[in-house]
Amino acid sequence: MGKLVIKFQGKPVGDVNLKLGDTTIGRHSTCDIVLNDDKSVSGAHAVIKTVGRKSTLEDLGSTNGTFIESARVMQHELRHGETIVIGEHELIYRDDLALDASGFGKGSGGRAARDDSLEKTRIISMHAQLVAVEGKDTGKRVPLLKEETLLDNPGKSPARIYRGPDGYVLHAQIGPGEPRINNKPVPPGGQILEHEDIIEVAGTKFQVVK
Repeated sequence: MGKLVIKFQGKPVGDVNLKLGDTTIGRHSTCDIVLNDDKSVSGAHAVIKTVGRKSTLEDLGSTNGTFIESARVMQHELRHGETIVIGEHELIYRDDLALDASGFGKGSGGRAARDDSLEKTRIISMHAQLVAVEGKDTGKRVPLLKEETLLDNPGKSPARIYRGPDGYVLHAQIGPGEPRINNKPVPPGGQILEHEDIIEVAGTKFQVVK
């Protein structure tokens, strides 16, 4: 039987063994896995349906979506080592049988199985995210799901990231202690974010991951 290793803002908070049948995930106290410390999680957010050794993740019409890595999904058959992202939580799927058999099936067969899994995934959209790579929040992930995402900057102006049809645009004030991008001030009018750009806010450096 598989299990989930749960992290919140990059920090491990525990693990849960999956059961046969449905394992519900959400903020509501009736869920099997309660993520009540994250307001971006819906009351009944997602469910993992386990039949035999196969576990399938399904979104339950959540407001902010359910993701495998950076791909938003409605339904996905889980594979060992994959990370489910729900709000600021990461749930890493571990399959003990796959772990025991990790020395077998390498090569083209493994690639074919991976491709087959991708075909079973209904991808709705892609989103970028920020990963804290330096500072007190190292490891924290910030999914860029909303039209506007704020990065708090105590005592100064926050960094604002706007999502639009052409991508993500960073806006910030210019001056000491204000947000920076790639070790430079944010240009007036904003800057379009590219993969691996580094945003620095309040002593924390975030890397853009697309």
